[in-house]
Amino acid sequence: MKVIELDKSHPTLEDVIGLAKNELVVLRREDGTTFALASVDEFAVETELLKNNPEFLAFLNERSREKGLISLEELRREMAS
Repeated sequence: MKVIELDKSHPTLEDVIGLAKNELVVLRREDGTTFALASVDEFAVETELLKNNPEFLAFLNERSREKGLISLEELRREMAS
């Protein structure tokens, strides 16, 4: 983890992004507020967006209430034919 005190250093956004490719970067302002920047993979971002999407969650909830049309045993018989 790299901590950058912004009252002592003024890195560019490109500098900070470059550091964040390899490790977590914490930016600390003079008033003590802190911010973190880290690289993430696309799957993690997509997962976070979907779990906070009310429309997607409603869709999943609706689908989970649907009853199956055929049993697993019936499917197995169908596949064996």
